[in-house]
Amino acid sequence: MEIPVPTRPSLAGYVEHGKLLPWLWVDRRMARSRNYWVTARTRGYPSSRPVWGIWQDTRLLFSTGSQIRVNIEADPRVQVNLESADELVILEGTVAPIEIADLRFWVEAYREKYQWEMPESVEGVYQVRPKRILAWLCDSSGEDGGMMFSNTATQWRFS
Repeated sequence: MEIPVPTRPSLAGYVEHGKLLPWLWVDRRMARSRNYWVTARTRGYPSSRPVWGIWQDTRLLFSTGSQIRVNIEADPRVQVNLESADELVILEGTVAPIEIADLRFWVEAYREKYQWEMPESVEGVYQVRPKRILAWLCDSSGEDGGMMFSNTATQWRFS
């Protein structure tokens, strides 16, 4: 697994300088997150649902039987967000069914993380491979008490 070089994203003038976040910062937040918000396209409004998942080697494994499943089968492009707006991670990528070779890892890691027995089936289990990951820290030290970027906005682009 090769991690791309971090760069500064173009965010319409919000951040122009500052320290880039290290990959380990993203990796730890993705691994310890309990809930991942998956947003998929539909013919109407985008559809978002929280899912439980396992972060492994720059990919997110998750299962779903909801409308997200229907949507990703029609269009595999998704966005995944963590719950925190203060320590933001946004993953943009494509979804594919989990590989049969990963099934044992999935079942065991899921059991350990969530204390929940997953059936040993690839049905409804997916992996998201990132095309781009955005991350930054926010704080509320602005003059009006609103959210402010801390000049840490960082992106990684994957091939």
